[in-house]
Amino acid sequence: MRNLIFLRLATRNLRLIPITALAIMGYVTAANVAYGQQDVVRIAAIVNDEIISGFDLENRVRLVATSTNSSKSPAALRRLAPQVLRQMIDERIQLQEAKKLNVRVSSREINGTIANLERQSGLRPGQIWTVLRSNNVDRSALEYQIRAKISWLKLVNRRIRRQISVGQEEINEEIARLKSLQGKPRLQVQEIFLSVDSPDLEQQIRQTADRLVSQILNGANFDALAREFSQSTTAGRGGRLGWITDSEIDQELATALSVMQPGQVSRPIRTLTGYYILFLANRRAGNSGNVNDLSVKYRQMTAPVTSGAPQSEIEAQRQLAIKVASNANSCDELLQQARQVGARDMEAIYEVAVADLTPWQRKYLLSNDIGQASPPTRTPNGFLIIMPCERTQQAAGIPSAKALEERMTRERLELMAQKYMRDLRRSAYIDLRQ
Repeated sequence: MRNLIFLRLATRNLRLIPITALAIMGYVTAANVAYGQQDVVRIAAIVNDEIISGFDLENRVRLVATSTNSSKSPAALRRLAPQVLRQMIDERIQLQEAKKLNVRVSSREINGTIANLERQSGLRPGQIWTVLRSNNVDRSALEYQIRAKISWLKLVNRRIRRQISVGQEEINEEIARLKSLQGKPRLQVQEIFLSVDSPDLEQQIRQTADRLVSQILNGANFDALAREFSQSTTAGRGGRLGWITDSEIDQELATALSVMQPGQVSRPIRTLTGYYILFLANRRAGNSGNVNDLSVKYRQMTAPVTSGAPQSEIEAQRQLAIKVASNANSCDELLQQARQVGARDMEAIYEVAVADLTPWQRKYLLSNDIGQASPPTRTPNGFLIIMPCERTQQAAGIPSAKALEERMTRERLELMAQKYMRDLRRSAYIDLRQ
């Protein structure tokens, strides 16, 4: 069965899964009932004044097992539950903070995210619910997870984004640093990071890391596990560090990678701050002009379809989108035609590194000629078209100044958001029920 690509949100991507009070680690394993036979009204945890029920936890564990292609045996689900409960507690804290600050998420935003998940996973509209039902997952588990992610993204952008600035001098220093690495062997690496915030948690965190490695070796999807559980700023990108040199990472990690072969996963690696799990995707001797060193500028437009529109209106907008896609031969022409037909989302030109494109974007932004539009794709908001405007090969794989500014801003935003979350967690009342 296809792996579902859960929750790749905008901004490449604010995905924050910090460690919660890890006394939870013994939680479900201490239960003496078979997983799946729990009382649905059992309380798994209380977060401030809100309950996470046994039903909520079981449902979410099955969702994570489905999305990561993990085993769904009772024993495997029991082992997965402590990790999932930590995440659910964090989400409950995030939603409580969002509610306090009057941050709302609309049904339209949730449905739009679900449509993106289906498109990225190669599913037809609505097919995601069939997949979840076949795996005994209630749709509320996914909808709740999406609501929490969007709420947190909005909250962080509102409270933190304005505090962050990246100066030209910093960008120039980063360009100089990247140039100094030209010609060196490079490694394509993904990571999962689990922080050890207290010596008392050392054994519990190590056990969690061992379980994750076991799940990966038994077929679980590394990308999905990184998105679900990693505390690194790379979590939203499936743990992807991109092409790096060994001088850009901790010595302990470089040493482990030096004896690994492409396709191998490391055992948990202890560093000063916590445990890392590494996946070595590839090696290359110096920079070789790999396609992932390209950046792409593109424009998109949406021919809008109102909620509950009759089939005649939907078909009319589809034909309109087909006409625009056929007639526009450049990004400027796409903008002009989109304006004429009242389309949406077409003003901006986006610039994205190829390594950060979704599979659906890569299909058209790399394969299509410059100025060649994609076929219209149905979304909850209408029919979406994308068109590549320019593809740029950066010298020796060095991103543009604008791309570096965006990356550095995103990384700082994620780090400050992690601190924000740690502060919220410290002040929260969390009661774990055995």
